Amino acid sequence: MSDIDGVIPTTIGTTRYDPEAGTLEFDDRAREIFEAPVGRPGLEVWLQRVHPEDLALVGTMYADCVESLGAECLYRIVVPDGDTRYVLTRSMFIDRHYTNRPGVLTAIVLEVDPAVASDTVLTRVLDRVSLGFAVLDADMTLVYLNAQGENHLGVRREDVLGRHVHDALPLTKGSFLDELHSRALTTRRPATLRTPSLYAPGRTVEVTANHVDGNVAFDFRDVTDQVEQTSRLIDSYRSILDRARYDDLTGVLGRATLLERLAGHLAESSGSAALLFVDVDDFKAVNDTHGHAVGDLVLRTVAQRMTEHCGPYDVLGRIGGDEFIVGLFARPASGLRDAAEKVGAAIEADVREPIVHDDHDVEVTVSVGVAVCTGPTHLADLLADADADLYRHKRAVG
Repeated sequence: MSDIDGVIPTTIGTTRYDPEAGTLEFDDRAREIFEAPVGRPGLEVWLQRVHPEDLALVGTMYADCVESLGAECLYRIVVPDGDTRYVLTRSMFIDRHYTNRPGVLTAIVLEVDPAVASDTVLTRVLDRVSLGFAVLDADMTLVYLNAQGENHLGVRREDVLGRHVHDALPLTKGSFLDELHSRALTTRRPATLRTPSLYAPGRTVEVTANHVDGNVAFDFRDVTDQVEQTSRLIDSYRSILDRARYDDLTGVLGRATLLERLAGHLAESSGSAALLFVDVDDFKAVNDTHGHAVGDLVLRTVAQRMTEHCGPYDVLGRIGGDEFIVGLFARPASGLRDAAEKVGAAIEADVREPIVHDDHDVEVTVSVGVAVCTGPTHLADLLADADADLYRHKRAVG
């Protein structure tokens, strides 16, 4: 166990869910958690592993993710040997198509300690509840309140039992308590929510409502420290994910994400797109003459200058070394080649401006190859055409 109570940091993974394609991909860590065989469709494995009673809960979370990142839930999975594991899933980011429709959703999954999970999901033992336990009847009359509940709410049992909860505890009127009470009565299944405490400012509580013989039993658990610690862990992991998506040196998209975005946008655009293959001329000479630190400065500056010529639906990334790709999308098919060549010429002109380093200027040029399609095509073919055009330009120059 780490200092993050209940979290096993060696089992943090990522999943990538494409709602349109109906596919789910696991990274290696997530595959370990779900014991997903290589070669089997991820969504098929996921549906087989998630506990049947938790399928609706997780489905709701994924639906929420499309509207608001940061949605999370704790649920059970059953692995092939019959063991039950507890998994926390939290959405991290969603790639949107240039039409702003939701695309691939990336989430992290963390296996949590069964002892902690049993407290948060399954076990409702009064002496394990840190804040309190209360029972309301179907009409929301308080019929039971334990000692921890008295302390947290600042009331005495004899003053509130037998009264409607809104009268006894006015802050609860119109709060999450009403919704959880209704859900528990309607579904007869546990309903859990993490929310700021009504009676302890600055604290976060996990409230669970359970249907019990026509009544609704509530337990309240202070999870402030756990939430903050988990949030820090997730933020750290999100930083790792962000670094994986972007090129460390230049800040534009890295190769894998670049190709993924290009393929997705190409499919969305019905094949109407243009690619610019941009190569820094004689980059080896820059490194040999000025050193690698200046070479890095050149690549960062070229990337920044290229960014200024990209529209909101265009895609820019470093495909490797001194080579960059610009994908032009959401533009009229007619005149697309002229538009692409105009962007290429603007990039060439902008890059020619000297790059200031210490007390001297560094001058570089780029060559640009252009490929255009106005109908269905494969990304690999379009990249090959742009690459071929690039080298035609280089041979023509000399």
